[in-house]
Amino acid sequence: MIAEIWGGSQAMHGPRHIIDGAAPAVGFLFGYSVAGAEVGGFIAILIAVVLAAFRLIRGDSVRVVVASALVILVFSLFVEITGQARGFYLPEVALCVVMTALFGATLRTGKPLSYTVSRRIRLEPAEPADPALRLHLHRRITLAWFVFWAVMLPLYLANKVVILGTVALILGKPALLVMLAVTWLRVRAKGPRPAESEGPIVETEVT
Repeated sequence: MIAEIWGGSQAMHGPRHIIDGAAPAVGFLFGYSVAGAEVGGFIAILIAVVLAAFRLIRGDSVRVVVASALVILVFSLFVEITGQARGFYLPEVALCVVMTALFGATLRTGKPLSYTVSRRIRLEPAEPADPALRLHLHRRITLAWFVFWAVMLPLYLANKVVILGTVALILGKPALLVMLAVTWLRVRAKGPRPAESEGPIVETEVT
């Protein structure tokens, strides 16, 4: 199953997009460490422009290329708007706050968010053999997602820019893909097998 996920990721050029997306962020951290936030933002934009030109030359979608470059531009603009290096990560932190609130709020209800989403995409069995056990599983999965999204906020509030940037790189596409894959595997692995849910097959002889 993991081999299938990795193969699908390669087919969609996942590793290449992860590296391309991380390069401007690494450039920002390098520039910030050497000469400050403004230089870091400039280097991030420069790398994004170079990558955009390279992507267009090799025939990538113009829409995807422009969107990727604009993301880095917006991140860099937040450095100027806030006057702080941590502003580069403000859009990501804002997303993390929203997702943390969503997952955290459903932990206090009878329907964890991962359960609701899994039911919506038909990953969760419609009629599980043990509903209480399934809800317990999804509480643990939802708690894992809650922790995943909650990590960046304390670092942002503490103004730990280098650590924040490092965590942002780790919790970006690579960790997100891993979390999605692990969630999918956990939900599928704990689901009833078709042979078990259907019961034994009784053969009858027609005369």
